[in-house]
Formats: sequence, C-alpha cells, structure tokens
Amino acid sequence: MDLFFVLSGFLIGRQLLEPIAAGERPQLLSFYLRRLFRILPSYWAVLALYALVPTVRGAESMGPLWKFLTFTQNIGFEGGPFGHAWSLCVEEQFYLVLPLLILALAPRVGVRGVGILSLGLIAAGVLLRSFAWESHLASVPEGVPLNPIYWKWVYWPTWNRMDGLLAGVLLALVHVFRPVVWERWRRAPLCSGLLALVSLSLAWPLCAANKTLLGCAVLFPVLAVGFAALVVFAASDEGARTLGRMPGARWLASMTYCMYLTHTFTKNLALDAMEKLGWGPFHPATVLAYVGCLLAASTLLHVAVERPFLRLREYWMRSSRAHPFPRNDAERTPGRPPHASLP
Repeated sequence: MDLFFVLSGFLIGRQLLEPIAAGERPQLLSFYLRRLFRILPSYWAVLALYALVPTVRGAESMGPLWKFLTFTQNIGFEGGPFGHAWSLCVEEQFYLVLPLLILALAPRVGVRGVGILSLGLIAAGVLLRSFAWESHLASVPEGVPLNPIYWKWVYWPTWNRMDGLLAGVLLALVHVFRPVVWERWRRAPLCSGLLALVSLSLAWPLCAANKTLLGCAVLFPVLAVGFAALVVFAASDEGARTLGRMPGARWLASMTYCMYLTHTFTKNLALDAMEKLGWGPFHPATVLAYVGCLLAASTLLHVAVERPFLRLREYWMRSSRAHPFPRNDAERTPGRPPHASLP
C-alpha cells in the first residue's frame, strides 16, 4: 500500500503540475471527472455487494454506509467488512485537497517552497504518530490487544499516512520542474536501486516493531524513501527493461484496482470453502483456489464495470477536446507566462 501511495502522489502530482509549468491553470473539472470515472463505478459496485449480500461480508455488520459513500470511514474506524477501503479514503481525500493546494500555492511559492512544505508535512506526520503512540499505545494494560488500537489511531487516519503521497509529489516536482535533475537520477539506476534496497531493509525490522515509538514515528517515512527510490529505478532504462520482461505485467497492472477492491471477500470465500474440504489456509490448493477466485472476480469487475466506464471517460474526453470551453488569458496562472518554470 505504501508503494501505491508513492505512485499515486507521483502520477497525480504530474497531472496537476505540468499545466502549472506551462503557465496554465490545471483544469479541475477535467481532473475530478477523470478520477470519478476511474474510481467510483467499480467502488460502488463492490460496496453494493458488501451492503446487500451478507455472504460477501461474512454476515458481519458494516460501518455506517454514509461513511463509505463519503470516503471518511478511515477516521475513527473500528474495523469490519470492506475495511481495506481505508486506503482509498486516504487517496480520495488527497485528490480533493492537492489540486486546491497547488492552485493556492502556485502563484506565490516556488518549487523549493513546495518541497520544504512537503518535507515539513512529513515531519509533522512523525510528530503526530509519536503523539498518537504516547496517547494510546504507551501504557496499554496487559492483555489488551494492540492491533485495533494501532490501526485506529496510527495506521488508518489520513494525517498519519501522508508520507508516501508527499514523497510521490516531491518526485513529480523534480520530474516537471527540474528535468535535468530527474534525468540525472534516471541515468543512475544503481544509486536509486541501492537506496531502495537500503531503505526497505531498514524498514523491515521497523515493520516488526511497528507498535513501538520508533516504529510508529519513522516506519512510514523510511518506506516512502525506499519506494520513491524504487519508482526512480523503474523509470530508468534498466528498470523498464527488467520490469518489461515480466510476462503479463501490463495486464496485471490494468487489473490492480479491481484486485484491490475484491481481494478481501474472495479470500474469505475461498478460505471458507476450502476449510469445509479439510484444507487449511496455507495448503497449496487453498492458495491456488484463492488466486483463481481473485483473478475471476477482478476480471469480471474489470470487464463488466471498469472498462466500460473508462471507455466512456475517453469518449467524454474526446468530445470535450473537439468542443472545448472558451478559454482566455485569465485561465493562466497569474504571474506566470506560458511555458514558464517555477523558480
């Protein structure tokens, strides 16, 4: 999930920053509609399954539906069916705030200022998680399970999970406004690969100690650095060749969102069915059954819901390009001529 946060920050950051670099305002209507077509149809389809089919949620009760519809269930979340959608809440809140923040800062703050702000927010996350540990985990009575407390106060809240997204935005800043630096990074895959290896190796023991003060405070920034370096490595020629040789990688990449949405209930259904046959969760047949169920469910969701709405989105985009709204000079970022770079 931390890797996806970095990728999301990088890709969404580039979409919003490239118009700024050209001296224009990001088209927020287009941005939000593209996100709507991409995220909501498949999400609503799976949410309807959880809400209407007891078997899908294991007959457990769900949290308030309005929280799922407004992408706020990760705040004060107690767990339950479709709980893994907490990360989508973080993403959606990020999509809502980042464009507005960029529009507010672009005429006044340069690349260095945005970078400093992003690093400051990452530092604030360290302090917030340290405070959450001190308030909720430092003195838990013996016998009380730590996981629900950790998830509710440290792992799920949006303000504690900005590290990866901000690391991705920092990469996007360099890519858009410092292309010479980006190219230098891209041509040094050994450096980015080693940084990823070192950072993720340091994160490994922190994952095991994630409920300690040190783990709560610095695990997510260390993961963000490691996965940001991995993104840079993947953008290099060597990385592209290495990843491009993986059979089925492109198809698998197109299915990741549907897999994310369906992986929990397909796992539960597969485990229940295989348990009745006397096979445990780690039996090879159970693993194969789960993988088969996941691929079948995600493919069905992709073909029946995601792909038609993506085609509808492309049709809408082509129509809007053929009949654009009237534009004038006021749409350009104030104080920035066309094709200007932020200082």
